[in-house]
Amino acid sequence: MRVFLLVKTSPGKEKDVLKRFEAMDEVREIHLITGKFDLLVAMESPEEELDPRRKVVEVVVEKVRKLGGIVDTRTIMPIESQTRTMPPSDKPRVRGFVFMQCELGKEKELMSKLLRLPEVAAVHLLFGKADLLTELDVEKSFVHPPPQHIATIVEAGISKLGGILDTDTYVPLESIVK
Repeated sequence: MRVFLLVKTSPGKEKDVLKRFEAMDEVREIHLITGKFDLLVAMESPEEELDPRRKVVEVVVEKVRKLGGIVDTRTIMPIESQTRTMPPSDKPRVRGFVFMQCELGKEKELMSKLLRLPEVAAVHLLFGKADLLTELDVEKSFVHPPPQHIATIVEAGISKLGGILDTDTYVPLESIVK
């Protein structure tokens, strides 16, 4: 089960907290972002557990909140996820994360449409303010810098699918992928 944490750190503690997350076995990716939150962390919990959410709650309560330097967290546990393997590339890659609010009843249809876009690595159905979280995987390039490239994907691809009311996009400044 892939779970996401949005983390707000104490001012100036972003890099310290990022390094502490890197040492945690459950953490697969840590992304330094800007906005209301400072870090977006992807964790994985074994699917074979009866209720993998218990492990996530245990990790957040017993490990994450005790790291120090953390002001606030938001735990995002998808209801359903659809992923695909991205083609291998010898060029550096960057992740982008797009939270979406959708028209009522359009979520599943949008998940299928989003996975047809070549830059979409995964789509997650969520509870809460955002209905979907889309993970983008793009080539890092000086010709098409990641923020502009991801903005183009959102504007020219995602927003044209219909049924999307609002998006909130995060392009990491720095990422650690284990």
